[in-house]
Amino acid sequence: MGWTTNRAAVWAIAVAVVLSGCQTTPLPQVEAWLAAGGAPPPPQSACPGVAHMDLNRLAEQQAGRMRNPRDPNATGFVELPASAEALIPADAVLVIRANLPPSGMYQNDLRTVVWKAVDGTWGVWRQNRNYGESPPPPPPPPDLYPAGSAEQQAAVEARDLYERTQRDSDLRWPPESGQLPAETAQAIEAALADPCRAWDPAHYPYDQPLRRREAGNDRRICPPDGGVYLADITEPGRPRRPIISGCINDTPTFRIISAAAYAMPEA
Repeated sequence: MGWTTNRAAVWAIAVAVVLSGCQTTPLPQVEAWLAAGGAPPPPQSACPGVAHMDLNRLAEQQAGRMRNPRDPNATGFVELPASAEALIPADAVLVIRANLPPSGMYQNDLRTVVWKAVDGTWGVWRQNRNYGESPPPPPPPPDLYPAGSAEQQAAVEARDLYERTQRDSDLRWPPESGQLPAETAQAIEAALADPCRAWDPAHYPYDQPLRRREAGNDRRICPPDGGVYLADITEPGRPRRPIISGCINDTPTFRIISAAAYAMPEA
């Protein structure tokens, strides 16, 4: 009981410290960060990725917005094949799934997951689905060969493999998995610990409301840089949640997403 009371007191003090800056009302992401034991963040103006953004106005704009208007029940979580999910330890202390979907001239669908096991080791799984690549042609039909012949049996097996490849993404685009390189794990750990992450919105938008007008505008548009970055994260003290970036930016959350999205197994 005493521990719970002390933690609540510490959290209340931390909120007061945050509100002593320019921010006048606690943002949901800051409250969640502090409640999970995060250190009080510096002032918003000291965090380059969000210093310019009116986070209260953004929160109002995004409140109640469906993650996918075509699917009201969408969770926003990154979907991975069962083979990938099976590799993630049940007691993993951190799991980050990421997806760079096709957009414009980019026809690849890159999906990854990185995790930190309870013993401190890191793993990664990745799959690059190239939808712009033509599938292999079907093999000749088995009835071209004499009944019962070795050639016919080989043709049956080839046809079966071809049909399974069309249904199974792991066969068409074989994934890679293994240990996460130390430098990638360190980059993720550093971004996770960055107290500026407390300010990061779960959905960093392409169209950003400004705290102060720039050249007469109250909004800033991201420069074109290749599309949206989708991810979800499960970390200590917080439930699994989606994190999205509409463009490249300077936030710790984007560093986490990009490090996970482009992660490759150690050679």
